[in-house]
Amino acid sequence: MFDIALVLVSLAVPVVSLLLAVGGCLFVRRRIRRDPRRLSNAYWLLAAALLVGNAAATLGFVGGNPVVATGLVLMLASPLIALVFAGFLLLNGVVMLRRERASPGNSLSLLGGILVVVLLAAAVPVLLADSVWLRALWLLCALAAFFLAFQFVAFLLYARLYQWLVRDRPADWVVVLGSGLHGSAVPPLLASRITVGMAEFARRGARLLVLSGGKGTDEQLAEGEAMSRWAVAHGADPAALRAETESRTTEQNLRFSDALVQAERGSGCLPESAGAGLIVTSNYHAFRAAVLARRLGVDAQAVGAPTAGYYWPSAVLREFVAILREHRVLVAVLLLLVSLPVPAVVLLVA
Repeated sequence: MFDIALVLVSLAVPVVSLLLAVGGCLFVRRRIRRDPRRLSNAYWLLAAALLVGNAAATLGFVGGNPVVATGLVLMLASPLIALVFAGFLLLNGVVMLRRERASPGNSLSLLGGILVVVLLAAAVPVLLADSVWLRALWLLCALAAFFLAFQFVAFLLYARLYQWLVRDRPADWVVVLGSGLHGSAVPPLLASRITVGMAEFARRGARLLVLSGGKGTDEQLAEGEAMSRWAVAHGADPAALRAETESRTTEQNLRFSDALVQAERGSGCLPESAGAGLIVTSNYHAFRAAVLARRLGVDAQAVGAPTAGYYWPSAVLREFVAILREHRVLVAVLLLLVSLPVPAVVLLVA
């Protein structure tokens, strides 16, 4: 009887593993298809990958769980990875400060590299010091850094996947977000956005192109007006253009542009039956714009225009910090749950 039970269990485990993997993949696929504008989709994808890896190992396709094995390799190699990443951040930070004005946002790459180097360098004196409290403090900082690094990688990878997921979604209207003028001139960063906006407008068969941006204190006219003039000068149909000229932030860009689109419904340019829209911004900003649009109830996905390579790392770090700030309560709770238990145990058993 005992042998029969063992056989039944040995047969049931692979079947259950396979069913969990298939169910997990179907759940994630449905969740992403319903709305890809969720950062939490990244964690569900990871969970599905773990289930698939476990099923592959249980069914004998591989010798062990490939996802777990990859995680262990990355964990063992993490000091070297962190050192290389820190060097990249430091070099990029220097380039940023040479090419752009000095500001907290433009210094994020440099500051991030310095913090990683300090954390790694502190490991040796901390281990040599005969202080349990100092070791617990270093462990607390290391675990917090690991948690934030994991969050950043999840954000980065899913933001890239998101662009692929929405590349062919239909759009009846397109909104291009402003990014600042040089007086009254459209700079290269903004020109890149408008160019992609015009291309997506044509490719997706949209009917309305909204250029969104208000007038800054150092600008001679509203961004939306300057963007419209630039678009017309580069071949856009004036009849399909609308300028939104009151917004000062990304949230206002989306709110005011959505209100303009709703006002246009029923007109000859945008019929009542018009569906979802498309937001065009810079590539580093696209996913956060999509997340914000979802929160505001704006029915639109987002795509990104190319950005100068040296500018991208600091810009994407700014976006990540903004995401953390928008979910600061949840991030703080998770940070405490991840980083506090192990140092606390170290102090208790010392």
